[in-house]
Amino acid sequence: MSISFGEMDLDRKDISFVPFSDTTSSSPSSGSVSSSGSTNGWAGRKWIVDEAKLMELFRTCSQCGVAIEDKRVATRASQIIIHWTCLKGHTGEWASCTDQRKMGRNNLLSCAATFFTGATYSDIKEWAKLINLQLPSKSQFYAIQSKYLIPVTNHAYKGQQQKILERIFQLSAAGQKLEMCGDARCDSPGYSCKYSTYSFQDDATKEILHFELVQVTEASSSVAMEAMGFQRGLNHLLDLGLDIGVMVTDRSPSIRKLMRESYGNIRHEYDPWHVNKSLKKKLASVSNKKNYRELRPWLRSISNHLYWSCSSSHGDEQECVRRWTSVLHHIRGIHRWEENGREYQCAHPPLSEEDQEKKRWLEHDSPAFRALTELVEEKTLLRDLRQMALFKHTGSLEVFHNVTLKYAPKRLHFAYDSMRARTELAIIDHNMNIGRKQKTLEGNPQYKYVYTKTTQQWVAKPVYEPTSQEFRKDLMEDVLNMREEKSLEPWPRPPPLPKRLLQNIAPVPRPDPSELVAQRLSRFKQLL
Repeated sequence: MSISFGEMDLDRKDISFVPFSDTTSSSPSSGSVSSSGSTNGWAGRKWIVDEAKLMELFRTCSQCGVAIEDKRVATRASQIIIHWTCLKGHTGEWASCTDQRKMGRNNLLSCAATFFTGATYSDIKEWAKLINLQLPSKSQFYAIQSKYLIPVTNHAYKGQQQKILERIFQLSAAGQKLEMCGDARCDSPGYSCKYSTYSFQDDATKEILHFELVQVTEASSSVAMEAMGFQRGLNHLLDLGLDIGVMVTDRSPSIRKLMRESYGNIRHEYDPWHVNKSLKKKLASVSNKKNYRELRPWLRSISNHLYWSCSSSHGDEQECVRRWTSVLHHIRGIHRWEENGREYQCAHPPLSEEDQEKKRWLEHDSPAFRALTELVEEKTLLRDLRQMALFKHTGSLEVFHNVTLKYAPKRLHFAYDSMRARTELAIIDHNMNIGRKQKTLEGNPQYKYVYTKTTQQWVAKPVYEPTSQEFRKDLMEDVLNMREEKSLEPWPRPPPLPKRLLQNIAPVPRPDPSELVAQRLSRFKQLL
């Protein structure tokens, strides 16, 4: 099926109007009709031209120089076609862009550029409307999105994933187990989300291997969507034959249960950041009370100690717990102690007598120390510490989630197939820009300086090189090739929508519209 914009039966002849160019010889030729992605093709420069200025070029015939007596103007969204006849009977036709099988190339490219950059049609159309710039209509945009943009995106995504999986299978053949991180992202804050995207990342390379998109109608609640996406995605990766040794997640109770009951052969680790965040909230709450304010100077040290305990235990679960509870000795000024028949000491360098006297050590029988002991030795915390001994993080997944915000912003609604394709674009973008180097100026690394409200301190953050968006050029090329059907292999279509998805996420059918309007009016009258 061919999608066109107001197709007209025009007399196709050679282009008879070739305007002179003031640009240098290195600029793209205005008469090029190449359909490839070369310099003279879709990548050629383009300008916004006023209609009145354009019509000034069609006052006289380009063949004989006499006046043009008849002009017929046809528009196909962003494409304008002028068919003219002069007083001597010469005729000609000029189009503002090349056709791609009866579709203006710029119509196709404007839709593709909107989608591939993460923009929405509403944003672009609103901008264009303000300056009266002609663009494809909403229905035309979504028709092109379904027929070309989503299949091209899915094709590029699968190609990238295949290369990643081939590398992983080579490592697996050498006996190396895969360590993975997983985290969910909802399309809106709170408990009102429609979609939950669960992503799986290779902890070694930070590449996204797979994702699962769950609609709220598939699960019993919005909370259950995360566990469903996790289980569905992990089963998919295992079915591919991946040898997964470690799975890192947050402390979701439902995922914890799944790992314990269904994936006992995979080591389940927690991200210490989530645990530390919860601990800091509890410590801050306790230290604000009158009898526990002695804890305040120690809050940051206790938080850092949790990270040190996990990072220095080298996978030993018991050692991780022992190092964590050692804070109860240090905070009282005790740096050597005996435990289970063995003598231990703090890992920090010996303190001078002056430093020892300056520190505000806690007393053993003080309310602050007793409160700290309860928090440090809390059963759930000690249990979770055993699953943090490898010191694995899901923080790099938050970087990916930030990229996803560009392509699928929260609080904006997308259809299921569009949401899936936009997530695939985010994955391609993320995987292409892993390992960016820090910017340098005259050999010195560059930083930006930010004041954080959380710590109320200034911090230095590295400035990285700009991201590469070269993959978008390949996508644009593929769109044109698909329109021209130049692919050597049939273009694969995205997987069909799951049958379990409902058209309407409401759990009950919609009442009659007249009844809803009557109810609204009656409530309004009651307010009066």
